[in-house]
Amino acid sequence: MTPQDHERLEVFSEALAKLVRAQRQTDERLSRIEAALAARVEPASAGPPEPLPEPQPAPAIPPVGETPHPEETEPAVTPPAPESPPLPPAWTPPGGVLAEPEPALESVFGLTWISRIGAVTLVIGVAFFFKYAFENQWITQTGRVLLGVAAGAAAVGFGERLWRGGQRTYAQALTGAGIAFLYLSVWAAFALYHLMGRPAAYTMMALTTAGAGALALRYAGGAIAAIALAGGYATPMLLDTGRDPWFVLAYTLLLGAGGMWLARRWRGLEAMALIGTVTLYGTQSPAVDGERLGFTLFSLALYGLFAAGRMPWVAAAAQVLAGMAVANAAGGEQVAFLPMLLVAAAGLVLADRRSPPWTVLASLAGFWAGYGAWGHHGGLWGEFAGVTAGFALFLAWPVYRVRGRGIPLRFADLLLVAANACLYFAAGYGLLRLPEPAFEGFFAVVLAVAHMGAAAALWDRDRRGATLAAGAAWVLLVLAAPVQFAGYRVTMAWSLEAAALAWIGARLRDRRAVVGSLCLFVLMLIRLLAVDATIFPATDYATLFNVRCLTFALAAACLMAAAYWAREKGPALVTYVAGHFVLLCALCLEATGWAARNAVPENVTSVQSTAISILLAAYAVALVAAGVVTRSALNRLLGVGLIGLVVLKLYLYDVWSLGLLYRMAAFAALGVLLLAMSYLYSRFRGTIENWWRT
Repeated sequence: MTPQDHERLEVFSEALAKLVRAQRQTDERLSRIEAALAARVEPASAGPPEPLPEPQPAPAIPPVGETPHPEETEPAVTPPAPESPPLPPAWTPPGGVLAEPEPALESVFGLTWISRIGAVTLVIGVAFFFKYAFENQWITQTGRVLLGVAAGAAAVGFGERLWRGGQRTYAQALTGAGIAFLYLSVWAAFALYHLMGRPAAYTMMALTTAGAGALALRYAGGAIAAIALAGGYATPMLLDTGRDPWFVLAYTLLLGAGGMWLARRWRGLEAMALIGTVTLYGTQSPAVDGERLGFTLFSLALYGLFAAGRMPWVAAAAQVLAGMAVANAAGGEQVAFLPMLLVAAAGLVLADRRSPPWTVLASLAGFWAGYGAWGHHGGLWGEFAGVTAGFALFLAWPVYRVRGRGIPLRFADLLLVAANACLYFAAGYGLLRLPEPAFEGFFAVVLAVAHMGAAAALWDRDRRGATLAAGAAWVLLVLAAPVQFAGYRVTMAWSLEAAALAWIGARLRDRRAVVGSLCLFVLMLIRLLAVDATIFPATDYATLFNVRCLTFALAAACLMAAAYWAREKGPALVTYVAGHFVLLCALCLEATGWAARNAVPENVTSVQSTAISILLAAYAVALVAAGVVTRSALNRLLGVGLIGLVVLKLYLYDVWSLGLLYRMAAFAALGVLLLAMSYLYSRFRGTIENWWRT
């Protein structure tokens, strides 16, 4: 063995020894951990844990070249891993707290629900007993009330004693029954026996409510808290308060604050508090003169109370109800828009700071629900200014969120933009039609410009929001044409809008804009053929120089311009062919109209058919000539295809339906045009074939 081999072997031996020592240390640590865990989960009576085995030193590895003594070497035996005892169900990781086992279903039903049902049954039974005793005059009225108070106090007292003794669930049921006894006793003393006045009854019931709330917190009893809240909201109705808005609304606000404070521990109480608040508020509305400011302030305070709740649907309901409340409080005055806008702005801020994000739509719903409840009693322009301010608030919100805070728009924010545009356009359109229908189209254009501005502001930060705003702008522009114009001007406006959208899509390389322009072109073609081609009067008019021909020519020009701007072959081919089709339709309409005005009645059909055949053939020759000049195979193919249709028409229809004179003219003219087309192909055959090769 060479010295180099000897050195390598020593290095390998040292590395192997280190690995063996590390493995032995790891085994020792695992043994200690498992023993400690076993000792933690063993019962206390099991005695002290067995001592851990002493760690054995790692066997020494002799140097290379030396033979170990047989007595010094031991066979390498891997010690078996100690088995861990089974863990009990309530075991927790080290450092944790032993969890209490979940109560069985039988215990939950037998203890909790049976005790609650028993308490309710007892209250009803005592109520029937009071009624029976009253009818039989066993005890006096004062005695009945005192007996009810004593029963309630006794139930509360025994509940306290049972709670201290550890029977907490049963104590809560008994306490709830005692609180119900107290409520019934005070109500009977006031409403049935007239033993106390309304102020004293209110005081007693308010104290009962406060005491029940304190007991609910002491016992951690959600059912007791619900009884306290229900009794508090029922107090004004049980005591027949009538209409006393200042007192009832102040009482409602105070009780709502207490309910929301209790709801910090029992979330379900938020819904109960909201329902009770709406009920009491409804008993005092609508506001009359002299109360409107107070109703508005109370509405805003109650909104702030419930908008800060933890249940999203409660906050959303409060948003909508607050918008309606402040609108009703104004009584048709235009000043209602100020608190409506304040509530809407607060809702946007709360929805932005909290989840879920869809609550942002509650702000929009609250404003427009308030506008609907307002009643449209104000002046036209004041009302229009109010809804415009609301629209501006909701349109500016996504821009502020993206550019001001750098937060991308959520799906709910996108819905906000779309819904806001629809609602405002509907409201503004209805208002502007009231004096006379003159500004609706201009209103749609201004609204579209506003959305274009929002799209420009969002473009470099949030493409989804920018695309949606731009789409809303184009929809509004499309609507502006039929809203403002009539007749052919609608089609002209749509043609120009579609061409502009195609140009924008080409410049921005945005396929969605191109698809939008194609959809608008389809809409324009439908109107062009279904409406514009049929509404022109049959009286005398100048051939080619009339509004119908101008409309068709403008539509054809827009289609061909869109084909020229298109960067994709598919949209370019579709719009180019559609442009020629529209232009041919215009020429055919002019030809048939000229024939109807100039031919004798019995020859009108023959003149029209002959004129159409000659016109189509001439157009086909022009297409082929243009294709030769511009080296456009598409124009040449369109010309050949069109001349084929003319030949089919001539031989399948004209030859059988036209008179002899018109048949001769059609065949002669078509023959000349066919020869002209053939001459073009003969004259430029080599050039055309070279174009196809290259």
